[in-house]
Amino acid sequence: MSDVLCLGELLVDWVCTEPGAELRDALSFTKAPGGAPANTAVGLARQGIKSAFLGRVSQDEFGTWLRSVLQESGVDVSCTVFDPEAQTRMAYVVTTASGDRKLAEFSRIACADTRLLVADINEEMVEAASFLHFGSISLLEEPARTATKHAVTTAKKHGLVISYDPNVRLNLWPSKEVCRQTILDSLSWANIVKINEDELEFLTGSRDFSAADALRQEKELSLLIITLDSRGAYFSGTQGSKLVPGFSIDLVEATGAGDGFNAGIIAGLMKDLKNATDRAQTLNLMPVEDIVKTVSRANAVGALTCTKKGAIPALPTLEELEQFLAANSAAVR
Repeated sequence: MSDVLCLGELLVDWVCTEPGAELRDALSFTKAPGGAPANTAVGLARQGIKSAFLGRVSQDEFGTWLRSVLQESGVDVSCTVFDPEAQTRMAYVVTTASGDRKLAEFSRIACADTRLLVADINEEMVEAASFLHFGSISLLEEPARTATKHAVTTAKKHGLVISYDPNVRLNLWPSKEVCRQTILDSLSWANIVKINEDELEFLTGSRDFSAADALRQEKELSLLIITLDSRGAYFSGTQGSKLVPGFSIDLVEATGAGDGFNAGIIAGLMKDLKNATDRAQTLNLMPVEDIVKTVSRANAVGALTCTKKGAIPALPTLEELEQFLAANSAAVR
């Protein structure tokens, strides 16, 4: 059985091969596997954590390929359901001249990930796990919205830690307000939430760390993390808050960095939480210095992901991560 269940979308990223080009001008694209929860599942498997992907994929050639990518990456796909009546979601990605990623457009009609059912959630698999990780795209439409809430409720019943990456994609939502309110309403489902600075401002109207502290307290989160790109990450926890510096790297492309960061957080916490009698309480009482180490590890995973093209191809192995941390031990301290 898997220690971490990652629920959500598995899709094809069509990445423009012309840095700096806008979508309307782009002529050349390369196909890459994507979807934030799926990326996180692979990131965990690369770090030696047993992970599974819960979701639906189309039974077309793209869906068959995507499922095989996860399986070949060491992710348990026994609960990755083929849907013959759906299509594979596509994301069209352009990058800035410096390598920063911009999601330009998504397909929206009859996408497999929106068709997840309550019946697709295997309670035996949930009971055996330690973490459930999901994102807000699963809350876009029914029946996936209800299935996701059911998975969260089932996970809480069995004492799992809930990790949530809202991963705001406004062009998928009916309006900014619907997106904002849906995410605000669902934050309290989780123990751990990761957002970036733009998402903090979107949700609270402020980029100040004090807004993060207030949001964590309001939603009764154990841990709220704000990623800051190359500057590192700020965390607000029940035992305290701190800015954890990032790492200096030569940026190639930022695709998947946030998903790698999520994998780093979960993997870093696993040793203390997997066998805890009360995982949520153990997380609430975790000393600040221990969380600093975990966030620094996650910063390293995110940084390494930025040194190669793509998301899944760029996610580091445990050996690569340990070598990087050893070479940057001064920055970790």
